[in-house]
Amino acid sequence: MALHSALWRRLDVADGLAHGAVSDFTPDAEHPDGAHLLDGSAVMRDGAGPWSLRFSVVADRAWLTRTVFVEVLADDGLERVTLSVDQLGEWSLDGRPWPELRGCTDVDVSASPLTNALPVRRLGLPVGGEATVDVAWLDVPSLAVHRVRQVYRRGPDDARGLATYTYADPTYGEYGITVDPAGLVVAYQGLFTRVA
Repeated sequence: MALHSALWRRLDVADGLAHGAVSDFTPDAEHPDGAHLLDGSAVMRDGAGPWSLRFSVVADRAWLTRTVFVEVLADDGLERVTLSVDQLGEWSLDGRPWPELRGCTDVDVSASPLTNALPVRRLGLPVGGEATVDVAWLDVPSLAVHRVRQVYRRGPDDARGLATYTYADPTYGEYGITVDPAGLVVAYQGLFTRVA
C-alpha cells in the first residue's frame, strides 16, 4: 500500500497544525476496483476557541468522493457528520438525502489542504488547463455543509518542478497552491505551509 503524508502549519490563525495521508487500498467486496483513502486531522485555536478535527474520505479509483466521515471536538462537545454519494451523484448527509449536493464530485474539508488532492489527482490538468468543479464544502468547526463551485487552473511548474494551481471560488476568493507529485499541497497562499 502506497502512503503519502504531510504536516501543515496554519498561517491565518493563532495556533494550528493539520496532518494528512493518502493511501490506496486493494479491491474488496465494497470496492471491487480498489479505492483511495484520505485520512486527516487538525488541531486549531481560532476565533471559535480550541478545537480538533479528524476525518476520512474514501474516493473511487477515478478520485471521485464516495464517503466522508468528519468529527470535531470543541468546547461544546463532540460532533460528527457522515456524507455519502452514489454512482448517480446523489448525496446523503447522516443517512438523509441532501439534494443540494446533487452532482458534486468532491468534498472539501475547510480546515485541511488534504482534500485539494481529490480534484488535483482526478483532473490531471495540463499546464494552462482549467476546470470547474462542484464540491460539498464542509465548514470546520461548525460542520455546516454547502455546495461550492470551484475553479482550478494549472500554472507552470515552479523552480523545484512542483505543479502550481490557482484555486478560486465566488465565496472565498482566489489562492495560489503548489502541490507535490502525489497531489499533496506544499504551499497554500495565506492559509497553509507544509512543514514535513
